[in-house]
Amino acid sequence: MYYGYTSERRTVNGKTGSVLVPSDNALAIRQAYEIYKNPQASLSDVINYLRDNEIKVEIDGGKKNNMDRSHITKLLESPLYVRADKDIYEYFVSKGVEIIDDIDAFDGIHGLFLHRPKGGCPYIKVGYHEGLIDSETWLVVQDKKSRNAKFPSNRTHINSWLTGLVKCAHCGKSLAISYSWNTSHTKQWRYYIDRGAYYYNGCVKKWLKIRPDEVETAVYEAMKNRLANLVIAKHEANKPDAAETSVKTDILKLDDEIRKLLDKIADADTILFDYIQKRVSDLHKKKSELEERLRSHSRKHKEIDTKPLENPMKVWNSLSNEKKHSLAVAMIDVIYISDENGIDIRFGI
Repeated sequence: MYYGYTSERRTVNGKTGSVLVPSDNALAIRQAYEIYKNPQASLSDVINYLRDNEIKVEIDGGKKNNMDRSHITKLLESPLYVRADKDIYEYFVSKGVEIIDDIDAFDGIHGLFLHRPKGGCPYIKVGYHEGLIDSETWLVVQDKKSRNAKFPSNRTHINSWLTGLVKCAHCGKSLAISYSWNTSHTKQWRYYIDRGAYYYNGCVKKWLKIRPDEVETAVYEAMKNRLANLVIAKHEANKPDAAETSVKTDILKLDDEIRKLLDKIADADTILFDYIQKRVSDLHKKKSELEERLRSHSRKHKEIDTKPLENPMKVWNSLSNEKKHSLAVAMIDVIYISDENGIDIRFGI
């Protein structure tokens, strides 16, 4: 049931019962995480490595050897394997997941169980078993997976290496690519279609004038410049980070607004009290999101190694769209586009 572990009878805290302990299969879990945390790595790279090195991913007591993408994805998302510490606690708090144990139980040694009761909300509980993956690696993998937009699986070709990253600056919906031909059917153009224009509330326009070719060229140049700046930044490690400073400022503003609202509770009537309570709840949610963004930003800057990114960028034209997409996802959170304001690239590193 729990891949990478075997069950043993042990006495823990005075109670005797079955406890999960790392098995020989734990190697596959550790290797999968180590490979996938590389900015360029894909699920296929993980599967191929395990196969080439004859590392089996066995389930159901060894009756099956399952190396499909779905199974590997589940392994890379499971909190069962993380050595849960305070950062992991804060991560799940920011996600709104109910946590049964106090933060002191997150000792950086034990893994977690994610329970999904029927008809109830999922919740996290610290287990007695030892985690296999350090929290930093586990969080880097979760950051990557949350940003790793998939290519459409039902297409015979990929129409842009920026698929999943490009969104409308007005409505925030993803932009799709459509094709048209000239009258003689000798030349083809690509256009952006705003999905938001087809929703109930609509958007400012259905078709954008700015072309995918322009966006791809601009993003590629921006990625090159970003990498160059990252290399320079390594020699200026003590220089204040503008993005980090901005998020910290936003958190301080939220704290100030929360404090002012709480000061008003004593004199509030029922209606005002309900408003303040809801407003404070909303502000706490925003604060949690910003704090997670700050932690994520800090992890990415600590983890980033420019060499795996620099080398493929030098041979950009020889890369497949899938490899280009992997590089873009490793560097970029989102790209907002509008005819009015052009291209707004939000880098994640």
